[in-house]
Formats: sequence, structure tokens, C-alpha cells
Amino acid sequence: MQPIWTFLPGLHGNTSLFAAIENEIPEGIDTEFIELPITGNQNYTTLSSWLNEQLTWEQPRLLIAESFGGPLALSLAKLRATEISGIVLAASFCDTPVHPNLALLPLRLLFMVTPPHQALRHFLIGKGANEEEITSLRQAIQKTPAATLASRVRAILELQEHDNPPLSDTPILLLQAQDDNLIPWNTQQRLEACYPHASVHWLDSPHLILQRRPRLCFDAIQEFLGNLNVVNTASIRREKPQS
Repeated sequence: MQPIWTFLPGLHGNTSLFAAIENEIPEGIDTEFIELPITGNQNYTTLSSWLNEQLTWEQPRLLIAESFGGPLALSLAKLRATEISGIVLAASFCDTPVHPNLALLPLRLLFMVTPPHQALRHFLIGKGANEEEITSLRQAIQKTPAATLASRVRAILELQEHDNPPLSDTPILLLQAQDDNLIPWNTQQRLEACYPHASVHWLDSPHLILQRRPRLCFDAIQEFLGNLNVVNTASIRREKPQS
């Protein structure tokens, strides 16, 4: 049975920025684009429990998680090891990518300020983004209350590498952005070290890799799934009893 491609969003928590990758997915592939709740506790334990209850599990799922959604996918995979056929982490992390002292700042007030175009280009969407893409990004961020965004940042700041489940039996694909100005190089390296069995695919992209390089991401995911099918078929053949 083919898995449902289940997309988990970044810090903004909504589906606004998935249009580019959605346009690359042909008919015949089941997809689900998740919006996170904007009220209640925003830590990873609470959100993964919420997802576990909200999603249906009659069909296997491929979790495709962007940035903030990465640790959420890892936590959910621990709860649903048999129902999740694989995980794709897009420009994500396994522990906090920023200094924990960031928690001392008035995060809620910072998110109440309209983000300048230059900052959005530098940290998120890249220099090549046009005005329409910048506007869409800004709108996606502003759809989420400042208090919710601040709570999610605090959840990131609490992340520690040893908190992540090993998931050695879960296939993982890491889509890494070469020009990521938000996730430091050493954080990307720690993610690869945390999941040494993962396939790693580096793309010439800023942080918002699903938005800026949707076709390349889709091709990498298709190749990842194709390799899994080859491995699974070979395993079935080895286990088939001799007549």
C-alpha cells in the first residue's frame, strides 16, 4: 500500500507555503497538508500527541517535515513506528540551532514587528525570491499569533540531541540546504550524526527548501521511495519460502 505524503509545516504552522511543492506532485499520490493548532501548549510532546490523535492510521504515512516540523515528525515516528513508512526532513534539526540565551529576549514582542524584506531574504527565502514570494511568506508568518510563534521558538530552544528517538528501523531522508543562513552548518552536521543511517541530499537552496527548490525536492523524495521499494522487494524475495 502506498503511503500518504503527510506534510508538516515550519514555524508558521500553516499550509500557506506548500503550494510550490504541491504543484509538483502528480495525481495518484495521496497527500495531506497539516495545520498545527494555534492555541494550547506548543512543545513537541504536546503537538506530537495532538497529531497522533488527529491523523487517521489505516494507511501508512510518509512524513515530510519542514524545519520546525522535523523534531515533531521524529517524535510522532516514535509513537507510530509501524504506520510510518519513512521520514523526510527538509532543512531541519535534531537539537536547538540557536543559542539557548535567545529565550531571554522578548520573543512575543519581536514577532509582533513586521519582518523586513531583507531579513526574510537572508534567513529564509533567499536573494532570488520575487516580491510575490516575499509577500506570501510574510502573510504566512502573520497568520499565526505572535504568542504562538514565541512558544514554538521556546520549544526549539529546549531541544536537546539526546531527546530524539534513534529510529534506526525507520528510513530517513535529509534534504539539506547548502545556503541555509538560519540553520548553522554544525547543526546540520549534528542531524546527520544523530541519524547515520539516513540518506542525505544536499541542494543549492536557502532555508525554505520546499518553496525554493520544489522540483528537486520532489525528485529526491521519489528516488528515496524508489530505493525503499527495491529494498523491500528484495527482502520479501529472501523471506519467501522455497517450494
